[in-house]
Amino acid sequence: MWAASAASYTSWARRGSVAFDGSTGFLKSKQSAVNTLGDYTVSAWVKINSALGTTALCQGTTQHQAFYLSYDKPSQAWMFQTTTTNDENSDFPTAEGDTNTAPIGTWTHLVATYRAPVAGDSSTGVMALYQNGALMGTDTNRSPQYDSSLPLTIGGCVNSASAATPYLAFPGSVADVHVYPRTLTATEVGALH
Repeated sequence: MWAASAASYTSWARRGSVAFDGSTGFLKSKQSAVNTLGDYTVSAWVKINSALGTTALCQGTTQHQAFYLSYDKPSQAWMFQTTTTNDENSDFPTAEGDTNTAPIGTWTHLVATYRAPVAGDSSTGVMALYQNGALMGTDTNRSPQYDSSLPLTIGGCVNSASAATPYLAFPGSVADVHVYPRTLTATEVGALH
């Protein structure tokens, strides 16, 4: 990871956390971090400072994102969202987090899991969002998207590897990001928390 713009590293509160300004600061990998056409899991500790609809972690496509870990302002909850096409006609399957707690200013552990679709197996293509170790929501995406040329970003999203500023910039902090090329079990997710 390297800082593409203003981002500050802190050693207090949560070890190795990065604070983002909600405008220009973000981090990005040199390439995609995970093939989103296959099984994967993404986890992070997040803390948002204002109730804006913004994204803590995502991996790009040229039109949208293969996945988003975001704060959804209308539902006042975290969400794991994916896309079904790389054009304006995309659907956005969404696994919603806990709508009964206000996460503003609170460190929250998020884990998003995805099981790639397998022909003839309706139990695949399932995405799930865990919040502080507990399963909060699921949805299904049997047409996931992937662009190997676009990075994993933290603190906002980009649709170009050369982007200098993010969209959906995140006003808060992110720590302890992990990406796994498999779908972790509920027991393994609980152990992460």
